[in-house]
Amino acid sequence: MSFQTDSLPLASFLFTTKRLKFLGCEPEGSRLVFVFDDPESVGESLQISFESGAECPAAAFYDSVRHLRRIMTRVQNRSNEHGFNQAR
Repeated sequence: MSFQTDSLPLASFLFTTKRLKFLGCEPEGSRLVFVFDDPESVGESLQISFESGAECPAAAFYDSVRHLRRIMTRVQNRSNEHGFNQAR
C-alpha cells in the first residue's frame, strides 16, 4: 500500500522523518504526487500530525524541500518531453 500527496511541505516532512519510505514522484493528471511506501496505513495519521504542528529538524526539512524540488523538476521535464501535462 502507498500514501500519496501533492503537498511539498508534507512530503518534505515525511522524507525528513523517514517514517515512510519515499518511492518517488510521478505525474497524476495535471499535477505531481509524491509516493511513499505505507504498509501500515499510517500516512493519513502522519498528515494529521504534520498539520497539527509536528516537529522535525529545520535544517533537515529544508534539505528535504530542496531535494524533492529537484526531483519534481526532473519529473516535470521528463513528462514534458513525452507530451504529458502540457496544460499546466
